[in-house]
Amino acid sequence: MLNLVLSSLRKVVADPDVAIDLGTANTRLYAHGKGIIADIPSAVKVNREKGSVEAVGKSALPSAKNNSSADSILPLRAGVIKDIEGATYLLTPLLHKVRRFGLIKPRVLACAPTDATPEEREALVEATLRAGAAAVKVAPEPLAAAIGVGLDISSPYAQMLVDIGDGVTDIAVIRDSTLISTAATRIACSDLHRAIQDMLLAHHNLCLSLSEAERLAQTIGVLPTSKTASIQQVLATSSITNEKLTAQINTEEISQAMSPIINKIITTICGVIRDLPPMTSCEVIESGISLTGGGACLPGMPALIAAKTSLDIRPVANPMHAVINGACQMLSCKMTSGFWLT
Repeated sequence: MLNLVLSSLRKVVADPDVAIDLGTANTRLYAHGKGIIADIPSAVKVNREKGSVEAVGKSALPSAKNNSSADSILPLRAGVIKDIEGATYLLTPLLHKVRRFGLIKPRVLACAPTDATPEEREALVEATLRAGAAAVKVAPEPLAAAIGVGLDISSPYAQMLVDIGDGVTDIAVIRDSTLISTAATRIACSDLHRAIQDMLLAHHNLCLSLSEAERLAQTIGVLPTSKTASIQQVLATSSITNEKLTAQINTEEISQAMSPIINKIITTICGVIRDLPPMTSCEVIESGISLTGGGACLPGMPALIAAKTSLDIRPVANPMHAVINGACQMLSCKMTSGFWLT
């Protein structure tokens, strides 16, 4: 009887039961049987004097009104972990929620960019283990995203996916459940936001919050149209007087600030298509491109990529949750070790 119980217990914990999309801007966690139980900013506030976590998520984001002795930490940059300790602090309370019977540590499937170095993947594994995982498998983000938006990755015909996240643009061509071509650039939406902030500081002596920069990018988009207002009102702080104020900024200035970043993203995408073998290129032309990540939601981005590549952009549902939705399906399907990076 004891052997039967132990055998059943081993079966319960033998496969990964938690999926994590640890992104530059947001962290999402899916628990088998519970659904997505966390979708929060990738930020943690730590009191280093006490060695305790004061907050995770939105309440941990850096703030000018932060008067406590705790430090706000953003442990990821360009899609990968740059602060293992900070990432551990971020993940610990999340993984604690999914311990089975309050004791059994979860086995985790985590996603990483295709260009992550062995050291960067090791940092992801180490932080997740420190945070309370029993074991960690790492899967490529665009493969998870492809599954998450409903692509038939087992198709014998090549399909292309572009995932424009906050910190990295990840591109993959998939055929027969294999990534036959990949490319990534550590340039994405966060670079657009920083470009807007840098321009306003240099040209207008205005300090702009990240949320306001995000709002401007989302409002203006990558291809301003006749419907886009020529003047945008922004809430900012004077870098000279430190006073909060409202300013009127020409839309053209903001578009010009974002333009170099957008061009680099487009160049990377076009480079992947150009370097494909002729037969694969024909298959991609036939199937088009699936666009996911926050960049897919920027007004004008799908149309711009379509114009520059002469390929159709396939509409996908819920592009910002493509990676976590695909990762949770990978758990359900008990995908074999051939799909893992590590």
